Amino acid sequence: MSSQTYQRDRLQARTPLRCPICGGELQDSMIRDLGGVTSDLTWQMHAGRCPEHGWFQAEAISRPPREIFSVNKPFGSARRVSIDGKEAFSFPTRFNLLPDAERRKPVDAFDAALWRAANLADRG
Repeated sequence: MSSQTYQRDRLQARTPLRCPICGGELQDSMIRDLGGVTSDLTWQMHAGRCPEHGWFQAEAISRPPREIFSVNKPFGSARRVSIDGKEAFSFPTRFNLLPDAERRKPVDAFDAALWRAANLADRG
């Protein structure tokens, strides 16, 4: 038996995930390796807390995430967020806005620009 223990969660991990509302860096960030769920692709769940807007998470497989979800705790259930009187549970990313042909091209799965929330991308 190996003396090394497999750690499923990496705490205070560097992640391209940012708050989809204000764009700020997240605190208490974590990355959970979900393993080889599909073929030989490793899935990861990235999560972190914005001091002002709460917890968010996103899945990364071999591409940037298509959505960022507001959650009640890391790897927990979705929560409702109200922005300018409109409710939201998830936020599409800039990667999600790319045309299908562009999304199929090889990209860096951790390119921070593609993890950015679409609403922030529209602001400049």
